[in-house]
Amino acid sequence: MISCARKLFVALMLPVLCALFSFEASAQVENRKIGKPTKEEMEMTVYAADSSAAAVVLYKETYIDYDWMREDFQVTYRYKRRVKILKEEGLDYANGEILYIDKKGRSERVSGLEASAYNLNDGKVVRTKMKDENVYTERLSDNVVQIKYAVPQVRVGSVVEIEYKIVSDYYFQPRDWYAQESIPVRLAELELLLPEFLTFNIENHGHSPLSVSMEPANMNMSIGSGLMPCNAEKRKYVGEYLPAIGGEPYVWCPLDYFTQVNMEFKGYEIPGLLHKSYSGSWEQIDKALFEDADFGGRMKAANPLRAEMNALCIDTLPSVEAKTVALFTLLKNRVKWNGKYALFGRGFKEVLKDGTGDNADINFMLISMLADAGVKAYPVVMSCRDEKSLPYSHPSIDRLSTFVVAVLDGDSRIMYVDASSEYGYVDVLSPRLMTDRARLMMPDNCQWLNLQQVGSHSVSRKIQATLGGDGRIDGVMSTYYYGIEAADKREAYFTAKDSADYVKSIAENYELEVTSYNNVSMGEYTPSVREVVGFSKSAEVNGEYIYLNPMLFAHVETSPFVSEKRELPVEFPNQYKYTMNVLLDIPEGYVLEDKPESGRITIADNGSSLLYSVSQMENKIVLKYVFDISKMVYLPSDYSALKWFWDIVAEKNNAMLVLKKQ
Repeated sequence: MISCARKLFVALMLPVLCALFSFEASAQVENRKIGKPTKEEMEMTVYAADSSAAAVVLYKETYIDYDWMREDFQVTYRYKRRVKILKEEGLDYANGEILYIDKKGRSERVSGLEASAYNLNDGKVVRTKMKDENVYTERLSDNVVQIKYAVPQVRVGSVVEIEYKIVSDYYFQPRDWYAQESIPVRLAELELLLPEFLTFNIENHGHSPLSVSMEPANMNMSIGSGLMPCNAEKRKYVGEYLPAIGGEPYVWCPLDYFTQVNMEFKGYEIPGLLHKSYSGSWEQIDKALFEDADFGGRMKAANPLRAEMNALCIDTLPSVEAKTVALFTLLKNRVKWNGKYALFGRGFKEVLKDGTGDNADINFMLISMLADAGVKAYPVVMSCRDEKSLPYSHPSIDRLSTFVVAVLDGDSRIMYVDASSEYGYVDVLSPRLMTDRARLMMPDNCQWLNLQQVGSHSVSRKIQATLGGDGRIDGVMSTYYYGIEAADKREAYFTAKDSADYVKSIAENYELEVTSYNNVSMGEYTPSVREVVGFSKSAEVNGEYIYLNPMLFAHVETSPFVSEKRELPVEFPNQYKYTMNVLLDIPEGYVLEDKPESGRITIADNGSSLLYSVSQMENKIVLKYVFDISKMVYLPSDYSALKWFWDIVAEKNNAMLVLKKQ
C-alpha cells in the first residue's frame, strides 16, 4: 500500500517528470523539412554545443541512388542543407560552389538548384528566394565546370536553405560524402539505395563516429523496354553534434580528417545480360598512363631543344647533377612556369611558342632533354598535399593531379626537380609537393616513394657586433640559406620592386638600420645563397643598466600553437634547421649581471630539438642557438609536448640579459 507521503511526492513530481520527458522528446525531433524553419531555429543566437561558432549546419541530407539509363547505369545525388548564421564572420556560409564534370561522352548535370534566406521581420518569418542573377557558372578546365551561388538578404540571424540534384554518368566513381565541415554540424544524414546488381566497397572513418543502419528494400530498374524488379539495400549513415574541423595551423588537407563515407565501385552483374568489373589496381593505373598520348606519349617525345643543348657541350660535364642543372637552366630560360600544376602535357612546339606552361608541360620537356643527354628521368605522380591523400586501396587516376621529375644518378641516388621550383635547385620541391605518397612511373618498376625528406633546408647565421655604452649596436650579419630557404630568399629578392626596396624590407622586418648590403649566388642556379648585412640598432639603456636580447634578431617571437588541445595532427611543411652564433663585444666597465638559462631540450625522439647557450668570454657575450625539426608529422597525442616545446622556443627567443656598469 502506497503511503500518503509517497502519493504526495508522486503528485508533486508528475508534472516535472512529464515536462522533462516532453523536453527530451522535443530535443530528439529534428526539423528535416526544407522550406519550414522552426521558431527555435529562427530565434537561435548561439549554438549551445559550440558557442564560438560563426554558423552551424542545422541539417544536411544526401540521398544517392542508381538506375539504368538506355545503355548504362547512372547515379543521382540529391542534396539538402540548412544553415544558421550566428555571427558576421559566418555570412560566407550562405554562399557555395558546385563542381561537376562536363566532358564529351560522359558528363554530369546539375538541376533543381534552389536556395532561400529566412529572416525575422517584426516577429514574422520572411523568405527571400535566390534568383538566377545570384548564380554564376564558370568553366575551370576543358572538363570541369563550377557553379557559384550567393543567397541574397543574408544577415546575422538568417536561416539559409539550399537544395539541388546532380545526375552523373560517372556511377563508377562515387563522390565522397563528408559529414563534418569547417563549422559545426547538428545533424547529417546520408542515405544510399543500392541495387543488388552493383557491388561496392564502402567504408566510413574520421574524427567523429557515425551510426549505420542497413535494411533490405525493393526497387524497379528500367532495363531494355521494361521494368526489372530487383532487391536492393538501403544504407543510412547519421552523424549528430559533429564539431567543426579545420582552422588549426599546420594542416595541409583537413578533408583527410573529416568524418566521411567513401565508396569504391567494384562492378555490376545482371545475370544473363550484363557483366563488368571495375576493380582496379595501381598497376592498371600505371598502364593507362603509359598508354595515354598526353602522358606516356610525352615521355617518349623528341627533344625540341637538341641544337641548343649541343652548344652547351653537355657530354663534357662531370656529373649527372651538373648535366641536370645545365639543362634545367636552359629550359627555364625558354619556358616560364605559369603558376599551374597539371598531370598531362601539351605538345612541345605549342609550349615553346607560348613561352609559358604548367609544370607538366615543362617537366615532360626536361625528361626528353635528359634522355637525349643519356640521363634516365621519369615522372613521379601524386596528389598535392593540400588535396586528399592518394588511397592505396582505392586506385583512381582522378586522384592524381601532377608530377615531379625523378632523375636517376647511378643505382643509389634519385634527385628531384620540378618546374614550379623557379628559384630552387635540384632536390628543392615546393612543400606542397613533398607528399608521403607518390608513385615513380618507371617502366617495369613502378613503385611508391615518400618525398617528405627530399633535400636539406636550413639557415646558418653568424653575427659579430659591438655594443656601445649608449646602447648602440653596430655589427655584421652573415647568413647562408640552403634548399627551400635559399629558394624563398631568391623569390623575395627578385620579386621586390628593386634592390633598394628589398633592402628596405630587411630594415623593416628586423627593425634595424642597414649600413651595408651584399649577396653571393643570388642570381645563380646553386644550392645556397649568402647574404651579408651591415647593421645598426639600439639596446635599452636605463641608468647603469643595459638590457638586450642576446640573439639580437629573434627567430621565433611567438608560438603558433596557442590552443590547449588539438584535434588534428600537426603537419610541418618540411624538415628545417636554423643555426645562429652571436659574438658581441660589450663596452668597458660593464659586467654581466643576469643572463637567460642555457640548456638543450628535445621531444619525440629528437624529432624537434633546441640548443640555447649564452655565456661570457672576457669582454664578449657568446650565444649559440640551434633549432631543428626533423619530424614532419605530430599526432594529437603528441600535441601537449609539441606545444610545450614551442612555448620554450618562444620564451628563449624573447629572453633578455642584463649588463651593469661597474
